[in-house]
Amino acid sequence: MPSIDWTVDENIAIITMNRGENRFNIAFCTEMMAALDAIEKKEEVNALVVTASDAKIWSNGMDLDWLVPAIARKDPEVEKFFPLQDKLMKRMLFYPMITVAAISGHAFASGAIFSCCFDFRFMRSDRGFLCFPEIDLNIPFLPYMTALVKKILPMYLVEEGELTGKRFTAADLEKCHAIRKACTMDDLMKEATGFAKGLKKGRWIVNEMKQVLHKDIGYLMDHADEHRPDLNANVPIK
Repeated sequence: MPSIDWTVDENIAIITMNRGENRFNIAFCTEMMAALDAIEKKEEVNALVVTASDAKIWSNGMDLDWLVPAIARKDPEVEKFFPLQDKLMKRMLFYPMITVAAISGHAFASGAIFSCCFDFRFMRSDRGFLCFPEIDLNIPFLPYMTALVKKILPMYLVEEGELTGKRFTAADLEKCHAIRKACTMDDLMKEATGFAKGLKKGRWIVNEMKQVLHKDIGYLMDHADEHRPDLNANVPIK
């Protein structure tokens, strides 16, 4: 089974992330970018749904098992990874069609931030949290990351999420409209794909709308390196 699999169903593409916890590293980001590039070439597709095959996890964020020791040994791959992760986030935020996250399990850290890049979200109601645990991992948010969280959460929940590491349930997120619907696992893909199929919005106008909607976040993404902590300063990432 490939790490990133995708199919076309009528007017939508469905990406399934198959790499277990779907942690962000160079391989994962590269494969996801390649899938997005390939799907964009399918002219009949005007919406995208992204889910995961793992029964518990949608995405658990950065691959710290690789990243922490790589930082310690000053692996040059680290300097490639962070801009690549930024690039993937921006690619999804500005993807020229409607995007829907079908959150089938936990979305933590970068995985939770990634879910904020989508236009719409559906989430499994009986299992899984959306959580920003960076406060406990000693990993600071970049400005664009907080801007993405503000895109889906009201400010009082942004503060609670970032400063306490609160685990938001699907019910919490449905209440504040961060997700469109909390669904049983059996209904999650039916709801997410049915919603996506019904939109049928033209790519050109979707792209134009997103360029204006997310202009400020895009600027912060383009200047992410200016705010990235100095990895040689022994930032205490756990």
